Amino acid sequence: MTIQEKCNYIKEFVPSVWSGHSKFADWLMRYKNPSVMVDLGVDSGCSTFSFAVCGIGTVYGIDWFRGDPNTGYRDEKTKIEVMKHINVLDLFNVNIMHMSFDDALRDWTLPIDILHIDGYHAYDAVSHDYREWTKFLKPNGVVLLHDTCTEWLSVKEWFHEIQEPKLNFTNSYGLGVVSKDIELLQTIRNNFAPLMDSRY
Repeated sequence: MTIQEKCNYIKEFVPSVWSGHSKFADWLMRYKNPSVMVDLGVDSGCSTFSFAVCGIGTVYGIDWFRGDPNTGYRDEKTKIEVMKHINVLDLFNVNIMHMSFDDALRDWTLPIDILHIDGYHAYDAVSHDYREWTKFLKPNGVVLLHDTCTEWLSVKEWFHEIQEPKLNFTNSYGLGVVSKDIELLQTIRNNFAPLMDSRY
């Protein structure tokens, strides 16, 4: 299966509100050439697959596959479907960790190039995930936060409080990008200008 065929498969069989960020995810992976990418919140797999499809580095997808009050509650079938898609797509660089984010933290030691936070969106939860997981972020690493343009969730509030250099995509419920890599942020603005929030 070619990369384009894999992308078409994801679009058809793994529908998600996150899918509007798939092209950016692929672009970012190619630009940063990461060794370690961490996706906090796999759910049906759209974001995890979008980061992994180019075959660069290892994508660690962490999820307890129970859902939460925002997304609704899940059961074991969600993980089974995710593993089926990984096999069909032949995503050799994906490592699914079936556990809570905090359980994964207990033994985590790897420096992180790209961190995507898309778990439970209550303020205390997202701020906790950000503070704890960015301890492992490389100096020029990148943090992504989904749902930064959704009024009824607290990601927007937390993203606004972050003091690091950042920018924000307005499509697909928003995707905040935080990084000390100023050159990267400017390149993103240049390449994705129509989708950028002018306030950042």
